[in-house]
Amino acid sequence: MGSTVVDVTDADFETKVVKATGPVLAVFRAEWSGPCKILDPVLVDIAKEYANRLTVARLDIDRSPNTPPKHNVTAVPTLYVFKGGKIVATRIGPASKSNVAELVKPHL
Repeated sequence: MGSTVVDVTDADFETKVVKATGPVLAVFRAEWSGPCKILDPVLVDIAKEYANRLTVARLDIDRSPNTPPKHNVTAVPTLYVFKGGKIVATRIGPASKSNVAELVKPHL
């Protein structure tokens, strides 16, 4: 867990997200998506605000196409909170900082 957003791929998603020791906000995104680009600074703020309590991880669905179907991702952005290897919270679509904070706070 750190104060920055971590980029993950098909190769390390399982290790860095699913098997992580603490809660992880996993964001499935795409470079071509306007809502995803708008979400990027929000993720940076969330990573700083919840440093050492939450990992924020981004996965580009075009660069890592194998992981999204395993987790039933059908739209971007999709935000999942993983804890103990399970998805414990979900938000699909655009999100403000307060939306993201509401999603993650119960799982810290």
